[in-house]
Amino acid sequence: MSNICSTVQRRYTDFEVFHDLLIARYPYRLIPRLPPKKIGMTEHFINQRRRALSRFLNIIARHPTIRKDSIVTFFLTSEAPDIHSKMRDKFKNQLDEFVTLWDKGDIERQLNMMSCDVQGMKTELTKMLKSVQIIRDLSEKWVSRTQKTAFDYQLFSNELSVLAGEGQTVSAWSSHQGDAWGKIREGMRNLSVQFSNLSERYGRQKLQEDVSILENISYILDVLQGVKDLADRREKGVNKEHQQAFNRIQQLKKQKGSIAARGQDGGVISVRIEQQESLTNDIQLRNNFSVLCMNMEMKLVYSYLSHFGIIWNGFASTQLNLSQDLLEIWDRTMPITSMMLATQGDTPSTAMGVCYNAAGAAPAAPPSAPPSAPYTGPSFYDM
Repeated sequence: MSNICSTVQRRYTDFEVFHDLLIARYPYRLIPRLPPKKIGMTEHFINQRRRALSRFLNIIARHPTIRKDSIVTFFLTSEAPDIHSKMRDKFKNQLDEFVTLWDKGDIERQLNMMSCDVQGMKTELTKMLKSVQIIRDLSEKWVSRTQKTAFDYQLFSNELSVLAGEGQTVSAWSSHQGDAWGKIREGMRNLSVQFSNLSERYGRQKLQEDVSILENISYILDVLQGVKDLADRREKGVNKEHQQAFNRIQQLKKQKGSIAARGQDGGVISVRIEQQESLTNDIQLRNNFSVLCMNMEMKLVYSYLSHFGIIWNGFASTQLNLSQDLLEIWDRTMPITSMMLATQGDTPSTAMGVCYNAAGAAPAAPPSAPPSAPYTGPSFYDM
Protein backbone atom coordinates (compact mmCIF):
# COMPACT_ATOMS: atom_id res chain seq x y z
CA MET A 1 0.00 0.00 0.00
CA SER A 2 1.43 3.34 -0.98
CA ASN A 3 1.14 6.28 1.37
CA ILE A 4 -2.51 7.24 1.79
CA CYS A 5 -3.72 10.67 2.83
CA SER A 6 -7.49 10.81 3.19
CA THR A 7 -10.18 12.00 5.58
CA VAL A 8 -13.21 9.76 5.95
CA GLN A 9 -15.82 9.11 8.60
CA ARG A 10 -16.38 5.60 9.94
CA ARG A 11 -18.93 4.21 12.38
CA TYR A 12 -18.33 1.35 14.77
CA THR A 13 -20.41 -0.92 12.50
CA ASP A 14 -17.99 -0.20 9.66
CA PHE A 15 -15.10 -1.33 11.84
CA GLU A 16 -16.96 -4.55 12.72
CA VAL A 17 -17.42 -5.49 9.05
CA PHE A 18 -13.82 -4.50 8.26
CA HIS A 19 -12.55 -6.67 11.13
CA ASP A 20 -14.58 -9.71 10.04
CA LEU A 21 -13.38 -9.38 6.44
CA LEU A 22 -9.76 -9.20 7.58
CA ILE A 23 -10.17 -12.34 9.70
CA ALA A 24 -11.65 -14.18 6.72
CA ARG A 25 -8.90 -12.97 4.38
CA TYR A 26 -6.00 -13.42 6.84
CA PRO A 27 -6.97 -16.15 9.33
CA TYR A 28 -3.32 -16.77 10.28
CA ARG A 29 -2.23 -13.16 10.73
CA LEU A 30 -2.27 -10.64 13.55
CA ILE A 31 -5.69 -8.97 13.60
CA PRO A 32 -6.15 -6.85 16.77
CA ARG A 33 -9.37 -7.06 18.72
CA LEU A 34 -11.94 -4.30 18.41
CA PRO A 35 -12.88 -2.44 21.60
CA PRO A 36 -16.19 -3.55 23.12
CA LYS A 37 -19.57 -2.24 22.06
CA LYS A 38 -21.64 -0.77 24.85
CA ILE A 39 -25.10 0.73 25.30
CA GLY A 40 -25.43 3.90 27.37
CA MET A 41 -21.88 5.07 26.71
CA THR A 42 -20.17 7.73 28.83
CA GLU A 43 -17.85 10.37 27.41
CA HIS A 44 -14.87 8.57 28.99
CA PHE A 45 -15.87 5.28 27.35
CA ILE A 46 -16.28 6.97 23.96
CA ASN A 47 -12.83 8.57 24.21
CA GLN A 48 -11.22 5.28 25.24
CA ARG A 49 -12.92 3.43 22.39
CA ARG A 50 -11.86 6.07 19.87
CA ARG A 51 -8.25 5.63 20.97
CA ALA A 52 -8.53 1.84 20.77
CA LEU A 53 -9.93 2.06 17.22
CA SER A 54 -7.05 4.36 16.27
CA ARG A 55 -4.56 1.79 17.59
CA PHE A 56 -6.36 -0.94 15.63
CA LEU A 57 -6.01 1.00 12.38
CA ASN A 58 -2.37 1.86 13.00
CA ILE A 59 -1.43 -1.76 13.69
CA ILE A 60 -3.20 -2.89 10.51
CA ALA A 61 -1.66 -0.09 8.43
CA ARG A 62 1.83 -1.04 9.67
CA HIS A 63 1.47 -4.78 9.04
CA PRO A 64 3.89 -5.71 6.22
CA THR A 65 1.37 -8.03 4.51
CA ILE A 66 -2.12 -6.82 5.39
CA ARG A 67 -1.49 -3.15 4.64
CA LYS A 68 -1.11 -3.98 0.91
CA ASP A 69 -4.59 -5.50 0.62
CA SER A 70 -7.32 -3.75 -1.34
CA ILE A 71 -9.70 -4.15 1.63
CA VAL A 72 -7.50 -1.82 3.67
CA THR A 73 -7.27 0.74 0.88
CA PHE A 74 -11.05 0.64 0.36
CA PHE A 75 -11.76 1.11 4.07
CA LEU A 76 -9.34 4.03 4.39
CA THR A 77 -10.32 5.91 1.24
CA SER A 78 -13.87 5.12 0.12
CA GLU A 79 -16.33 7.98 0.57
CA ALA A 80 -19.34 5.90 -0.46
CA PRO A 81 -22.40 6.05 1.81
CA ASP A 82 -23.37 2.97 3.81
CA ILE A 83 -19.75 1.83 3.63
CA HIS A 84 -20.16 -1.37 5.67
CA SER A 85 -22.77 -2.80 3.27
CA LYS A 86 -20.75 -1.91 0.19
CA MET A 87 -17.57 -3.30 1.73
CA ARG A 88 -19.29 -6.58 2.63
CA ASP A 89 -20.75 -6.98 -0.86
CA LYS A 90 -17.45 -6.16 -2.56
CA PHE A 91 -15.25 -8.55 -0.55
CA LYS A 92 -17.61 -11.24 0.76
CA ASN A 93 -16.43 -13.87 -1.76
CA GLN A 94 -12.73 -13.25 -1.30
CA LEU A 95 -10.40 -16.23 -0.87
CA ASP A 96 -8.15 -16.47 2.13
CA GLU A 97 -4.42 -15.86 1.95
CA PHE A 98 -3.43 -19.53 1.74
CA VAL A 99 -5.66 -20.27 -1.28
CA THR A 100 -4.26 -17.34 -3.26
CA LEU A 101 -0.59 -18.27 -2.74
CA TRP A 102 1.32 -18.56 -6.02
CA ASP A 103 3.95 -21.00 -4.81
CA LYS A 104 2.78 -23.36 -2.09
CA GLY A 105 5.97 -25.37 -2.44
CA ASP A 106 7.82 -22.45 -0.90
CA ILE A 107 6.00 -23.10 2.39
CA GLU A 108 7.92 -26.30 3.13
CA ARG A 109 11.18 -24.70 2.06
CA GLN A 110 10.76 -21.74 4.42
CA LEU A 111 9.49 -23.94 7.21
CA ASN A 112 12.58 -26.14 7.03
CA MET A 113 14.79 -23.07 7.40
CA MET A 114 13.40 -22.09 10.79
CA SER A 115 12.71 -23.67 14.14
CA CYS A 116 8.97 -23.44 14.91
CA ASP A 117 7.73 -24.57 18.32
CA VAL A 118 4.09 -23.48 18.13
CA GLN A 119 3.21 -24.62 21.64
CA GLY A 120 6.31 -22.94 23.00
CA MET A 121 5.39 -19.71 21.20
CA LYS A 122 1.88 -19.82 22.64
CA THR A 123 3.19 -20.41 26.18
CA GLU A 124 5.61 -17.52 25.76
CA LEU A 125 2.82 -15.31 24.43
CA THR A 126 0.58 -16.11 27.39
CA LYS A 127 3.27 -15.15 29.90
CA MET A 128 4.13 -11.91 28.11
CA LEU A 129 0.46 -10.99 27.74
CA LYS A 130 -0.14 -11.44 31.47
CA SER A 131 2.88 -9.32 32.45
CA VAL A 132 2.13 -6.50 30.00
CA GLN A 133 -1.52 -6.47 31.12
CA ILE A 134 -0.38 -5.98 34.73
CA ILE A 135 2.06 -3.23 33.67
CA ARG A 136 -0.69 -1.52 31.71
CA ASP A 137 -3.14 -1.68 34.65
CA LEU A 138 -0.50 -0.27 37.01
CA SER A 139 0.30 2.50 34.51
CA GLU A 140 -3.38 3.37 34.29
CA LYS A 141 -3.55 3.65 38.09
CA TRP A 142 -0.40 5.78 38.03
CA VAL A 143 -1.94 8.20 35.52
CA SER A 144 -5.16 8.32 37.58
CA ARG A 145 -3.18 9.20 40.71
CA THR A 146 -1.41 12.00 38.84
CA GLN A 147 -4.77 13.37 37.70
CA LYS A 148 -6.16 13.11 41.24
CA THR A 149 -3.12 14.96 42.61
CA ALA A 150 -3.67 17.78 40.10
CA PHE A 151 -7.30 18.01 41.20
CA ASP A 152 -6.45 18.01 44.91
CA TYR A 153 -3.82 20.73 44.57
CA GLN A 154 -6.35 22.91 42.77
CA LEU A 155 -8.80 22.37 45.64
CA PHE A 156 -6.07 23.45 48.06
CA SER A 157 -5.50 26.58 45.97
CA ASN A 158 -9.21 27.40 45.86
CA GLU A 159 -9.71 27.06 49.62
CA LEU A 160 -6.58 29.05 50.45
CA SER A 161 -7.89 31.77 48.15
CA VAL A 162 -11.23 31.74 50.01
CA LEU A 163 -9.50 32.06 53.40
CA ALA A 164 -7.35 34.92 52.16
CA GLY A 165 -10.15 36.59 50.23
CA GLU A 166 -10.25 40.37 49.97
CA GLY A 167 -13.31 42.16 51.30
CA GLN A 168 -13.83 39.86 54.28
CA THR A 169 -14.85 41.64 57.46
CA VAL A 170 -12.05 41.64 60.05
CA SER A 171 -13.40 40.87 63.53
CA ALA A 172 -12.52 42.99 66.58
CA TRP A 173 -10.74 39.98 68.08
CA SER A 174 -8.42 39.60 65.09
CA SER A 175 -7.55 43.32 65.19
CA HIS A 176 -6.03 42.76 68.65
CA GLN A 177 -3.51 40.35 67.10
CA GLY A 178 -1.51 43.14 65.53
CA ASP A 179 -0.79 42.65 61.84
CA ALA A 180 -0.42 38.84 62.11
CA TRP A 181 -3.70 37.89 60.44
CA GLY A 182 -3.09 40.32 57.60
CA LYS A 183 0.30 38.76 56.94
CA ILE A 184 -1.16 35.25 57.16
CA ARG A 185 -3.81 36.19 54.61
CA GLU A 186 -1.19 37.63 52.31
CA GLY A 187 0.82 34.43 52.67
CA MET A 188 -2.19 32.29 51.86
CA ARG A 189 -2.91 34.35 48.74
CA ASN A 190 0.64 33.73 47.58
CA LEU A 191 0.47 30.06 48.51
CA SER A 192 -2.76 29.75 46.54
CA VAL A 193 -0.85 30.77 43.42
CA GLN A 194 1.86 28.18 44.04
CA PHE A 195 -0.66 25.40 44.71
CA SER A 196 -2.37 26.35 41.46
CA ASN A 197 1.04 26.03 39.75
CA LEU A 198 1.42 22.58 41.28
CA SER A 199 -2.00 21.60 39.96
CA GLU A 200 -1.18 22.86 36.48
CA ARG A 201 2.14 21.00 36.46
CA TYR A 202 0.53 17.72 37.51
CA GLY A 203 -2.13 18.26 34.85
CA ARG A 204 0.57 18.48 32.17
CA GLN A 205 2.25 15.45 33.70
CA LYS A 206 -0.97 13.47 33.40
CA LEU A 207 -1.20 14.23 29.67
CA GLN A 208 2.45 13.25 29.11
CA GLU A 209 2.05 9.96 31.00
CA ASP A 210 -1.21 9.22 29.21
CA VAL A 211 0.21 9.67 25.71
CA SER A 212 3.86 8.65 25.94
CA ILE A 213 3.50 5.78 28.42
CA LEU A 214 -0.01 4.41 28.80
CA GLU A 215 -0.96 4.63 25.11
CA ASN A 216 2.30 3.03 23.93
CA ILE A 217 1.94 0.17 26.40
CA SER A 218 -1.62 -0.29 25.11
CA TYR A 219 -0.22 -0.72 21.58
CA ILE A 220 2.02 -3.56 22.77
CA LEU A 221 -0.87 -5.15 24.67
CA ASP A 222 -3.12 -4.99 21.57
CA VAL A 223 -0.43 -6.71 19.47
CA LEU A 224 0.15 -9.46 22.04
CA GLN A 225 -3.58 -10.10 22.39
CA GLY A 226 -3.99 -10.18 18.61
CA VAL A 227 -1.28 -12.82 18.17
CA LYS A 228 -2.67 -14.80 21.11
CA ASP A 229 -6.07 -14.77 19.37
CA LEU A 230 -4.33 -15.96 16.20
CA ALA A 231 -2.82 -18.92 18.09
CA ASP A 232 -6.28 -19.81 19.44
CA ARG A 233 -7.85 -19.55 15.96
CA ARG A 234 -5.19 -21.80 14.52
CA GLU A 235 -5.64 -24.38 17.28
CA LYS A 236 -9.42 -24.44 16.93
CA GLY A 237 -9.35 -24.29 13.12
CA VAL A 238 -6.72 -25.76 10.84
CA ASN A 239 -4.99 -27.81 13.53
CA LYS A 240 -8.28 -29.43 14.50
CA GLU A 241 -9.24 -29.98 10.84
CA HIS A 242 -5.92 -31.70 10.18
CA GLN A 243 -6.42 -34.09 13.07
CA GLN A 244 -9.98 -34.88 11.96
CA ALA A 245 -8.84 -35.54 8.37
CA PHE A 246 -6.07 -37.82 9.59
CA ASN A 247 -8.51 -39.76 11.80
CA ARG A 248 -10.86 -40.15 8.83
CA ILE A 249 -8.08 -41.77 6.77
CA GLN A 250 -7.41 -44.24 9.55
CA GLN A 251 -11.10 -45.15 9.66
CA LEU A 252 -11.21 -45.68 5.89
CA LYS A 253 -8.12 -47.89 6.00
CA LYS A 254 -9.71 -50.03 8.69
CA GLN A 255 -12.83 -50.37 6.55
CA LYS A 256 -10.65 -51.40 3.57
CA GLY A 257 -8.92 -54.02 5.69
CA SER A 258 -12.26 -55.38 6.88
CA ILE A 259 -13.54 -55.56 3.28
CA ALA A 260 -10.39 -57.34 2.11
CA ALA A 261 -10.72 -59.85 4.95
CA ARG A 262 -14.20 -60.74 3.70
CA GLY A 263 -12.85 -61.18 0.15
CA GLN A 264 -14.89 -58.30 -1.25
CA ASP A 265 -13.82 -55.69 -3.81
CA GLY A 266 -12.21 -52.68 -2.11
CA GLY A 267 -12.00 -50.46 -5.21
CA VAL A 268 -14.55 -47.89 -4.05
CA ILE A 269 -13.02 -47.56 -0.62
CA SER A 270 -9.56 -47.19 -2.18
CA VAL A 271 -10.77 -44.21 -4.22
CA ARG A 272 -12.22 -42.66 -1.11
CA ILE A 273 -8.92 -43.17 0.71
CA GLU A 274 -7.02 -41.45 -2.12
CA GLN A 275 -9.44 -38.53 -2.03
CA GLN A 276 -9.15 -38.24 1.73
CA GLU A 277 -5.34 -38.42 1.59
CA SER A 278 -5.32 -35.61 -0.97
CA LEU A 279 -7.55 -33.54 1.30
CA THR A 280 -5.34 -34.35 4.28
CA ASN A 281 -2.21 -33.32 2.39
CA ASP A 282 -3.84 -30.02 1.52
CA ILE A 283 -4.82 -29.49 5.16
CA GLN A 284 -1.29 -30.43 6.23
CA LEU A 285 0.08 -27.80 3.84
CA ARG A 286 -2.36 -25.25 5.22
CA ASN A 287 -1.32 -26.23 8.73
CA ASN A 288 2.33 -25.70 7.80
CA PHE A 289 1.45 -22.30 6.34
CA SER A 290 -0.27 -21.34 9.59
CA VAL A 291 2.88 -22.31 11.52
CA LEU A 292 4.97 -20.20 9.15
CA CYS A 293 2.65 -17.23 9.64
CA MET A 294 2.72 -17.72 13.40
CA ASN A 295 6.49 -17.51 13.33
CA MET A 296 6.42 -14.32 11.26
CA GLU A 297 3.84 -12.69 13.54
CA MET A 298 6.02 -13.48 16.57
CA LYS A 299 8.77 -11.45 14.91
CA LEU A 300 6.31 -8.56 14.78
CA VAL A 301 5.64 -9.05 18.49
CA TYR A 302 9.31 -8.62 19.30
CA SER A 303 9.59 -5.56 17.09
CA TYR A 304 6.83 -3.95 19.17
CA LEU A 305 8.36 -5.17 22.44
CA SER A 306 11.58 -3.38 21.52
CA HIS A 307 9.64 -0.12 21.96
CA PHE A 308 9.75 -0.68 25.72
CA GLY A 309 13.16 1.00 25.62
CA ILE A 310 11.54 4.16 24.26
CA ILE A 311 8.66 3.89 26.74
CA TRP A 312 10.81 3.55 29.86
CA ASN A 313 13.22 6.24 28.70
CA GLY A 314 10.25 8.56 28.22
CA PHE A 315 8.86 7.56 31.60
CA ALA A 316 12.15 8.33 33.36
CA SER A 317 12.47 11.67 31.53
CA THR A 318 8.96 12.81 32.44
CA GLN A 319 9.49 11.91 36.11
CA LEU A 320 12.84 13.70 36.22
CA ASN A 321 11.37 16.83 34.62
CA LEU A 322 8.45 16.69 37.06
CA SER A 323 10.80 16.41 40.04
CA GLN A 324 12.83 19.42 38.88
CA ASP A 325 9.72 21.54 38.28
CA LEU A 326 8.18 20.57 41.62
CA LEU A 327 11.40 21.41 43.45
CA GLU A 328 11.37 24.85 41.86
CA ILE A 329 7.75 25.46 42.89
CA TRP A 330 8.26 24.22 46.45
CA ASP A 331 11.37 26.40 46.73
CA ARG A 332 9.20 29.40 45.87
CA THR A 333 6.88 28.56 48.76
CA MET A 334 9.66 28.69 51.39
CA PRO A 335 9.90 32.52 51.64
CA ILE A 336 6.11 32.65 51.84
CA THR A 337 5.83 30.14 54.68
CA SER A 338 8.82 31.75 56.47
CA MET A 339 7.01 35.10 56.44
CA MET A 340 3.86 33.44 57.80
CA LEU A 341 5.89 31.66 60.47
CA ALA A 342 7.45 34.97 61.57
CA THR A 343 4.00 36.27 62.52
CA GLN A 344 3.94 33.86 65.46
CA GLY A 345 6.09 36.37 67.38
CA ASP A 346 3.29 38.95 67.07
CA THR A 347 0.69 36.80 68.92
CA PRO A 348 0.10 36.60 72.69
CA SER A 349 1.15 33.57 74.77
CA THR A 350 -2.28 32.01 74.45
CA ALA A 351 -1.53 31.15 70.83
CA MET A 352 -2.02 27.61 69.59
CA GLY A 353 0.68 25.25 70.70
CA VAL A 354 1.04 26.51 74.32
CA CYS A 355 -0.72 24.31 76.89
CA TYR A 356 -0.92 24.77 80.66
CA ASN A 357 -0.37 22.26 83.48
CA ALA A 358 -2.67 21.61 86.41
CA ALA A 359 -1.06 24.43 88.46
CA GLY A 360 -1.92 26.93 85.74
CA ALA A 361 1.69 27.53 84.70
CA ALA A 362 2.97 27.09 81.20
CA PRO A 363 5.61 24.39 80.85
CA ALA A 364 9.14 25.36 79.97
CA ALA A 365 9.53 26.08 76.29
CA PRO A 366 11.41 23.41 74.33
CA PRO A 367 14.82 24.37 73.02
CA SER A 368 14.44 26.31 69.81
CA ALA A 369 15.34 24.45 66.64
CA PRO A 370 18.26 25.67 64.55
CA PRO A 371 17.27 27.68 61.47
CA SER A 372 16.37 25.35 58.61
CA ALA A 373 18.60 25.35 55.54
CA PRO A 374 17.07 25.52 52.06
CA TYR A 375 15.91 22.07 50.96
CA THR A 376 18.15 20.64 48.26
CA GLY A 377 17.13 16.97 48.33
CA PRO A 378 14.80 15.05 46.00
CA SER A 379 11.46 16.57 45.19
CA PHE A 380 8.37 15.48 47.06
CA TYR A 381 5.35 14.48 45.04
CA ASP A 382 2.56 11.95 45.30
CA MET A 383 3.16 8.62 43.63
